[in-house]
Amino acid sequence: MTLAFFVFAALGKAQFAPTPRCISLDQNDDITLFWEQPADSGADFNMIIVSYAPGTTTNYSQVAQVTDFNQTSILITGDYDVPGSFILQQVYNGFADTSVARDTAQPIVIGLTSLGKVVSIGWNPSGLPSTDSVFRLQKEIGGTFTAFRNFEFPLTAAQDTILACEEEVAYRVEIAGVGGCISRSNVVRELVQDDLPPDQTNLFYASVDTATGHVNLSWEASRSDDAFGYIISYFEDFVRSDTVFGAGNTLFTYTDFGVNALLQSETLSVAPFDSCFDSINGWYNQAADSLRFQTLFIDTADYDRCGGRITIFWNSADSTFRTGVKNLSGYHVYRKVRGAGSTRIATLGPNDTAFVDSTIQQGADYTYVVAPFDDENGYEALSNKVEVRLGAKNVPDVLYIKSIQNDHSSGENVVRLLTDTTSEAKAYGLFRSMRPNSGFVEVFRVDEDLANDMELRDENGAGDQSSLYYQVAAYDLCGEELARSQVAKSLYIEGEKNVRDLINTVFWTDYEGYDIAGTEVANYDLIRVTSDNTEEVLFSGLGLYDYQDDIVGLRWIDGDVCYYVQAPETPGNIYGLNEVSRSNLLCLSYPPRVFIPNAFTPDDDGRNDVFLPNVNYIDPSNYQLLIYDRMGNLVFSTNDPQLGWDGADLPGGVYAYSLSLQNTRNEALTYTGKVHMIR
Repeated sequence: MTLAFFVFAALGKAQFAPTPRCISLDQNDDITLFWEQPADSGADFNMIIVSYAPGTTTNYSQVAQVTDFNQTSILITGDYDVPGSFILQQVYNGFADTSVARDTAQPIVIGLTSLGKVVSIGWNPSGLPSTDSVFRLQKEIGGTFTAFRNFEFPLTAAQDTILACEEEVAYRVEIAGVGGCISRSNVVRELVQDDLPPDQTNLFYASVDTATGHVNLSWEASRSDDAFGYIISYFEDFVRSDTVFGAGNTLFTYTDFGVNALLQSETLSVAPFDSCFDSINGWYNQAADSLRFQTLFIDTADYDRCGGRITIFWNSADSTFRTGVKNLSGYHVYRKVRGAGSTRIATLGPNDTAFVDSTIQQGADYTYVVAPFDDENGYEALSNKVEVRLGAKNVPDVLYIKSIQNDHSSGENVVRLLTDTTSEAKAYGLFRSMRPNSGFVEVFRVDEDLANDMELRDENGAGDQSSLYYQVAAYDLCGEELARSQVAKSLYIEGEKNVRDLINTVFWTDYEGYDIAGTEVANYDLIRVTSDNTEEVLFSGLGLYDYQDDIVGLRWIDGDVCYYVQAPETPGNIYGLNEVSRSNLLCLSYPPRVFIPNAFTPDDDGRNDVFLPNVNYIDPSNYQLLIYDRMGNLVFSTNDPQLGWDGADLPGGVYAYSLSLQNTRNEALTYTGKVHMIR
């Protein structure tokens, strides 16, 4: 029977209302209420009325009554696992009066939601005082509810993470009421299935193993408790290509698919997965991959030899793929010189894509690595390594002045050179000095790659006026000197004439330069050159540097008596040479000498049979002798200074002659007179 809710206005009777202590739901969602009875009013007690209001309304309706004053609990059947409230009232005084309810009791109703493996549990308080204000969350394990966690009032929510990919879970909440009773919630059950991937993770760095070209990866561990491992994806399609098991394993060296970050920039990413297999996708629950990282790649190393610097260039970071590290702070540049350790030589900004190294030395080998770094996370990645082998300059194996030969037609010294055409020499400079160890001045430079046998002509050196010292330098393409030859000294001859006695005295210097090739001057040859280019060796030997030449007996010289000295080297030249150095040509000039007889006797007695002027020190190429008779008729002519007139068949008598010739200064001379032919 449903009774109307009685409101008892008389405050003096409120003490007759029972005090609720616990409210408990069982597995059938029935309610058991516990209360504490007020003091016995004796004959005034009639019964206790239990009323219920669903939800948050105040429309209470009677659901039970208790007529035994000593009864302090009651089971009320029904579906009470929903929000609602109960009150207790006492009817007394012959059913004439009803007390005011002291407290409102609400069943503890819990709700459950799940997301992946995380179960969220919430409940409402009973509204009743407890002995310790502690909510005790219990979980069903093996068919028995076991204490799971405790929560101090007013906390009314909890989370649980299941371990299995699929599990049926059941929970309830208890709180100890005053008087030793227990308020217990309903039991909530749910089949929890994990279909969510773990939280996404991100790479910290992608670094190149400079020895193998493999890529070393490091990433932050997934924050999800159910993370089971990580998928490594590679290149443009980013299909999974390698697997790392273990949520705490965050380091990996990628070696698959022929990856070689020494040859190109490689791009990879990482994605965590859990242990729950998705039969639809045929794979575990997998998060989206991380920010994709590309390794830093030094693609160019340019060596400017003439500038003395090395420039390296690398791929820049872009908005699509991080380069090397998660948060790029800049780049460290490391350099290793052969035989020494790696040293950081520069720190650059995040927008730099090149570095110029101007502190290099020819002949060294350099290895460069660029490392993007992340100050925020404290990481650094490595690029590929690039090696620049400068090596020693390829200097000529040989740079040797073979000999110095004076060009007698011009008086210029010609320096004959032996060099190595396989070297990097691109130019050669001729140096000259008056002293052996100082004062060398570059005469000229030949800016071309020449043959190994070269002749360098000193056009302004006046090699016919003094002895000179020479040296040759080889230069590379940048104009840097590669090597210098030995110093060689030219031969020089000078002299003086004694016109009265017809004696020439000549002096010469020594030649220097053979010794570096393991030889020396074999001998000095003094050679005299006369008008018909006849060469005669006057002296050959060592230890003598002057000579007196008596030229009284010389005939038909053209006004000049010339000399030069040559110096052949001894055998055994280490370059297989057999050279001869030659001095300038010294010419001593004499005025013409002319003697014309005034008679001859062509009688074949071997004495004075021919009319022949005696001439010397003239130019024989401009000689002419003419003979005329008394009537002015030309009876004889010749241009040969050695051919005289024998009279032919002409009668004896007086004849006229005309003699024309030219001295060494190209001056014309004419002599005329008479000659008496005696028969």
